[in-house]
Amino acid sequence: DKVIIPSEFVRRTFIERGIPEEKLSVSPYGFDASNFRKSEKKDDTFRAILVGNIGIQKGVHYLLQAWQELALPNAELVLIGRIEEEMKPVLKKYEGTFTYRGHVKHEELYKEYGNASVFVLPSLQEGSALVTYEAMACGLPLIVSENTGSVVRDGKDGYILPIRDVEGLKDKLTLFYENREQAAQMGDAAHEYVQQFSWAAYADRVMGVYREITGGTA
Repeated sequence: DKVIIPSEFVRRTFIERGIPEEKLSVSPYGFDASNFRKSEKKDDTFRAILVGNIGIQKGVHYLLQAWQELALPNAELVLIGRIEEEMKPVLKKYEGTFTYRGHVKHEELYKEYGNASVFVLPSLQEGSALVTYEAMACGLPLIVSENTGSVVRDGKDGYILPIRDVEGLKDKLTLFYENREQAAQMGDAAHEYVQQFSWAAYADRVMGVYREITGGTA
């Protein structure tokens, strides 16, 4: 009767593949406020961070290309997560361009977010990447692709770009690099906006769908 999905991106792809629009119910995911919160940045380095599997699907290679071409002074690109096999030769090509942190415990991730300036995830496809909610909760502005399935509001919490848009990544990274105050303001907006996306709120939204299809008896 209903298909519960996490984002407008998923909704768009389901409709493109023939699923009736009236069957779709968008219920964005959530984050754990006890784990993800603002923390103090420890230095003045401009730091872009990506958290997730380091692979093709996340669009990491486009971010690496953009970062290498920018060559920003006093700036660092941090990658956190498991490296997928097909990415190893790509990472070798960009060796020296980025810092790889490996695996970081989930409950410690807020410190990594807190020491960053911007979160970047130019994914080719995602249902709704949980790390985007977490980064917002930690007060970061975001640069994401339109296929990341995030709740980011373009121009308010960060920027939403087409997939494979290296020039767009360079443009928005430069914008945040040169306008730290604007980046901080967008990060604050992201922090405030994402508070409505708790896991309790997600459960309420899903239960609302069940009540709708059972006539209020669920």
